[in-house]
Amino acid sequence: MFKKILLPLDLTDKHQAALNVAVDLARQSKGRIVLLHVIEQISGVSVNEEAEFFDRLERSARAHLERFGSGLSRRRISWTGEVRTGNRAAEVAQYATETRADLIVLTAPQINPSDPTAGWGSLSYKVGILARCPVLLVK
Repeated sequence: MFKKILLPLDLTDKHQAALNVAVDLARQSKGRIVLLHVIEQISGVSVNEEAEFFDRLERSARAHLERFGSGLSRRRISWTGEVRTGNRAAEVAQYATETRADLIVLTAPQINPSDPTAGWGSLSYKVGILARCPVLLVK
């Protein structure tokens, strides 16, 4: 059912649970996983003005995606990686639409019961609202 699974990642290692779910789904459907990292564009700073800075961020992001991707290869899961620059939530939703992703799998923040609205500003919440395809939040 889910042939193209989009897995947005930041540069942390907190995504193992989401990665495992994406692997299980890709294996069941003989699908592939697209690892996506979006470099947040700094308001008022163009990519061209700070090309060296953004190039360094992109190299770091690609290396991070390669580490995750090599783990997928060892598990015999087809994958590709993509790095973009812009507003993270909007770029994830737009990339999913452009590439016709069947599903977005995201790491969701743990919600504090005493302040449940604190997570409403999270990437997962924003993508859940903006995306046109199904979104699976993994805690």
